[in-house]
Amino acid sequence: MMDLYLEVVTPKEILFEGPAGMVEVPGALGRFVVLRDHGPIISTLVSGKVRVIGKDGVERNFECNSGIAECRDNKMTVLIDPPEGGSS
Repeated sequence: MMDLYLEVVTPKEILFEGPAGMVEVPGALGRFVVLRDHGPIISTLVSGKVRVIGKDGVERNFECNSGIAECRDNKMTVLIDPPEGGSS
């Protein structure tokens, strides 16, 4: 059984890279959650928080102004444009 592997990336840095238990993102049509074995999806993101629960149980939150999320075959990439002055 393969874990959900996540990368949260900005134009300047990688904010998170590794296995995740749950990812919640602010999709253009509403917030949604991605877990292991989620079907393929691509979505634009709006202003809000990307919430990640790592496989270690630690919750991490990343602010975004906009972005794109893609999930396929238990690999998820979240490209975010963070607010001015910081990433989380």
